[in-house]
Amino acid sequence: MPSWEENRVLVLGHRGFMSKYPENSILAFVEAISAGADGIELDVWLTKDGKAIIMHDETLERTAKIKKKTKDVTLEDIKSADLGMGQRVPTLEEVFQAIPKDALVNIEIKDVDVAEESIKIVRDFDACDRVMISSFNIDALRKVREYSKDVRLGLLIDNEQIVPQIPKLKEELKLWSVNAPMEGIPIIGFEKFKQALTWAKSLGLKVVLWTENDELFYVNDNLKRLVGLFDVVIVNDVVRMIDYLRSLGLR
Repeated sequence: MPSWEENRVLVLGHRGFMSKYPENSILAFVEAISAGADGIELDVWLTKDGKAIIMHDETLERTAKIKKKTKDVTLEDIKSADLGMGQRVPTLEEVFQAIPKDALVNIEIKDVDVAEESIKIVRDFDACDRVMISSFNIDALRKVREYSKDVRLGLLIDNEQIVPQIPKLKEELKLWSVNAPMEGIPIIGFEKFKQALTWAKSLGLKVVLWTENDELFYVNDNLKRLVGLFDVVIVNDVVRMIDYLRSLGLR
């Protein structure tokens, strides 16, 4: 059974196994775990009728071909939309019903309004121990912490300005991790990126590495050069990453 506290690098499928299957679909989630991932990462928005659905973008156009925002549609409006391979837009409940009961789940919440419903569903499935909730939105994390004192929280980083606030936020929110994008390496340079991870670890935080582009893990041996400074990787191609970590003796 995977655990967030395991003494090995954990692999999560970014929006599922999205290099092979439609992102944020039940098929992508199930296949990521079947391929050996410890769990999945997914994105949650609230619909007009208060349902927590899995969708990365604020609008449905890119993946579901509906030119509306998630907050402006009901669940009924979108259930016929095709994500590809016959996949439909799932709800958070449907994801928990479909995946193994021991799979880890990183729920990224996009806004404050979805916090309460997300925690309610996590509790309904008795899944607090295997869930991490992450967000770029600090107010959303604050709202999650109001509803749950024990769920793991991850602060997503998308700019350098937030970094000085991390020690204070760690204490306020009882942060479990900082979730840093590999895109930071070409922006600030490898050494500065490495120093930032070292500093985060010194604060007692876990480090989660994620990326839109898996190649950033492998180019210039980036991930290999960061060994010891990260605990979780979120990837599009879980099979390639698992094989790579095994070659480094990390799985």
